[in-house]
Amino acid sequence: MARKFSGGRGGRGGGKRKGPDESNKEEGIQLEGIILEILPNQQFRIKLVETEQEVLAYVAGKMRRHWIRIMVGDTVTVEFSPYDMDRCRIVYRART
Repeated sequence: MARKFSGGRGGRGGGKRKGPDESNKEEGIQLEGIILEILPNQQFRIKLVETEQEVLAYVAGKMRRHWIRIMVGDTVTVEFSPYDMDRCRIVYRART
């Protein structure tokens, strides 16, 4: 007797379903900054250009995966979570 499948790609099924609530996800706040200091564990102290505030930043996963080098004095784009304005992640390094 042949088994009948209900369609799809097979396997165990499942996968994340995208619903209408996906658009309500909080967006990150992006600002420009300059690297002041390199700290251990791929963390950096950054001075924001607009507010002159110093914050702690870490490297985003895509930048870490592609071995993007970040040095003191580089201009970077950082993304803040709407929940914590003291830490951010580096999402782009401007070419110099």
